[in-house]
Amino acid sequence: MLSVMKTVALENKDAGLRANTLLPGTIDTPANRRSSPDADFSKWVRQAAIASLVTGLAGDTGRDINGAAIPIYGSEI
Repeated sequence: MLSVMKTVALENKDAGLRANTLLPGTIDTPANRRSSPDADFSKWVRQAAIASLVTGLAGDTGRDINGAAIPIYGSEI
């Protein structure tokens, strides 16, 4: 999958298009909480953090980021 993203990034850079990949850890969702009720939810990635990162990458903040694989693990590691 990372090779596909890198190819898309390279092939479209002159068109002003960017391609990046997010690599999330466990995302704090109701379904994940139900399936792992004894887990420490505070260490999981908040959905709002992912949304904020995507918004930043799509806007002017991310204009120079292309072809990146971005880990977003929360405090799991």
